[in-house]
Amino acid sequence: MKQFLIALLLGLSMFFSHAQRSYEPKVYSHQIQVQHDNDFLALTDRYYSSGLFISYQKLLSKGIFGEDEQLGFKLGQEVYTPSQTQSTNTSVFDRPYAGFSGFWTNWSLSKQNQLFEVESLLGFVGPDSGAGGLQRWYHRAIAISDSPIWVEELRNSFHTNLYFTYTKEWELAPNPFGIRLATQPQLAVGSRDVYASGEAIFHFGRRNPISKSIAFNRLGSNAREIYFALRFMYRQVFYNGLIEGNLFGDNSPVLGVSKNSLLRIGFDFNHRFDMHDFRFGIRYNTPETPSSKSHAYIVLAYSRSW
Repeated sequence: MKQFLIALLLGLSMFFSHAQRSYEPKVYSHQIQVQHDNDFLALTDRYYSSGLFISYQKLLSKGIFGEDEQLGFKLGQEVYTPSQTQSTNTSVFDRPYAGFSGFWTNWSLSKQNQLFEVESLLGFVGPDSGAGGLQRWYHRAIAISDSPIWVEELRNSFHTNLYFTYTKEWELAPNPFGIRLATQPQLAVGSRDVYASGEAIFHFGRRNPISKSIAFNRLGSNAREIYFALRFMYRQVFYNGLIEGNLFGDNSPVLGVSKNSLLRIGFDFNHRFDMHDFRFGIRYNTPETPSSKSHAYIVLAYSRSW
């Protein structure tokens, strides 16, 4: 215990020493990010079990409507399992096994205190996604628990989706102890997701404007940001293709039923230091199916800009 406290104090000392360093203001127009989501760190291993993503973003010098436009690409894989990971009796599953691999393209435009985003998704679910095999390998390699059996996962199916997001933000108190409130409605249509959601996000601390902030994955300034955020979201779900199967037809042996209402709360701690972005988050959502339970997972990400 003594050694742990010493290591913790040394780590905090190095962090705050690093945060006090100064550097020249620059505008970086490129960024690459690696992100990992995992519920094992939240002491569970079910439902949205893990996600692994790598993304690239570019600040456009000349976009469709002029300046303040950004284009991004993301390649990722997601793993979903029932809570009965050691059972072969599919009748007791609270959701089907589902592995998903996809490619996301994102375009965003900033106007004063507003942000407009359009995102497209192309991907496929099923054994060919490789998600089930990766999770089984991970459990064998780390040897932390028995690997999920992956019985009767959703069959191979191609998915396409569109997501439309609008964000508006108000500054309630200025930096360095700033307080900001953002509202963020979103609409999703496609074979994987059909929903309408609304989210309220409170930011506390030093932050850049919405057009240049790590809070909304934006480039344009390397000015220091360090803040935490509280998030509250409600989603009206019309269809969930990773539970109910492909919207345009699915003959998988195990399909589930989605709940129409979903609540999610979250906590973020983000830090931008020159070309480096560090992210830590926690997400907690209510049950997604009638027989499932609430769920929590951790989000970790690092970005490097140039």
